[in-house]
Amino acid sequence: MAITWGIVGGFSITIDYRRLQLSQPTEGYHRLWAHRSFSACIGIRIALAVIGAAQNQWPILWWVKHHRAHHKYTDTDQDPYNATRGLLFSHIGWLLGLNESAWGPVDLSDLKKDPVVVWQDRLYWPILITVGILLPGAVAHYGWNDWKGGILFAGITRIIITQHITFLINSVAHAPWAGTQPYSTSTTARNIPLLAILTLGEANHNFHHAFPTDYRNGVNWNEPDFSRWIIWLWGRLGWVNNLKIASPLEIEQARFKRKKESTRRKSDSDEHIRALPKLPQMSWQDFRKRCDDFDELTCINGVVYDVADFKDDHPGGRDLIQQSIGKDATELYYGNHLHSPQADNILKSLQVSLLENSHH
Repeated sequence: MAITWGIVGGFSITIDYRRLQLSQPTEGYHRLWAHRSFSACIGIRIALAVIGAAQNQWPILWWVKHHRAHHKYTDTDQDPYNATRGLLFSHIGWLLGLNESAWGPVDLSDLKKDPVVVWQDRLYWPILITVGILLPGAVAHYGWNDWKGGILFAGITRIIITQHITFLINSVAHAPWAGTQPYSTSTTARNIPLLAILTLGEANHNFHHAFPTDYRNGVNWNEPDFSRWIIWLWGRLGWVNNLKIASPLEIEQARFKRKKESTRRKSDSDEHIRALPKLPQMSWQDFRKRCDDFDELTCINGVVYDVADFKDDHPGGRDLIQQSIGKDATELYYGNHLHSPQADNILKSLQVSLLENSHH
């Protein structure tokens, strides 16, 4: 029972982190609520919220807060489990010396509008005790007269083991000596197939950091991801929808650039600008006027981007994109943290014009 309940609980954490808006149903802790990778019906959301609480990994709001900060500020001092501080810190030290004030700010407005998230946050401890500890004890008691074993093994021990398996994603999946980086070297995240099996797909971590809004954690046979197939099945049954995936072209571009060890940082952006003579010119005055007329434009390194359709997909939350509208966001983009090559590719697809007389 401990193993079965542990696997079910593991799925609730890996699947449980995506997008929450009142205008549409939402998803789970990691892929549903944290990364907005798909949308789910109210029944799936409630089930994931209840089973997720039973894993003693804190409410959805708190879990998503530190996870979004991890993706937004990866490998910096504002990353809650900054891997550059060592394996022990990224595994559990960040919790033993918990310092939320050091975390970088993230946008949680979407979660605070979701009634399931708010309900779970209010009743987190009663759900944890009832479903996580007392329920296994009751099943073992009425099933084979062993309530003590049910509470000890399927309750407390299962919770501890599930927690540490989850923490391995923060530690081992970011360790410099572990796994591979087939998609990006811009972060410490790595793919570890054996650990991916243990974590139901979460340790295909290099792919995940390169394509954080993809509901899958890998596309190849050697990138095992059991959670992906559960979400896919739910989609076929009509319980979830809006499953997001990175385009095959984007994935191949990331692989190609990784093979060439290309970083494509600021200097690469300059080269790209010179290679796009067909982009129309726009003056700064026209840029500002269009923004005043409610066009959602931003400027980075002399290039104007239309971010209207990307705001809700931004891994760091829509608030950061909203702050950049009508402004030169060059320092925000390059100074905030090292964006992945995938982020650069997405940015390239949003280009609409060049600023006239740009000195970039």
